[in-house]
Amino acid sequence: MQAVWVVLAYVSAVVVALALLYAFDTRWYWHVLSVLAALALGLTPPPEGWQPPDLLVGSVFMFLLVWGGGAPLFRARHRDSELHFPRHT
Repeated sequence: MQAVWVVLAYVSAVVVALALLYAFDTRWYWHVLSVLAALALGLTPPPEGWQPPDLLVGSVFMFLLVWGGGAPLFRARHRDSELHFPRHT
């Protein structure tokens, strides 16, 4: 596999995660669960006889880790928008 495809897949996973963080505000526990899912995906070996595509697993891992870990970076933006447009829950 060419290195260009690997870089493109990982960069697109990071960009999508950051775009979703910028666009939407979610509860804190979804981000904690996302980081835990990323760690479980990255640290758990695949079952015997089954080899998942490395590029797919790596891209999902990067997406979950960036989306879960990047939440504190966007907290102030969402807090400021709630002052102007409060959420009705």
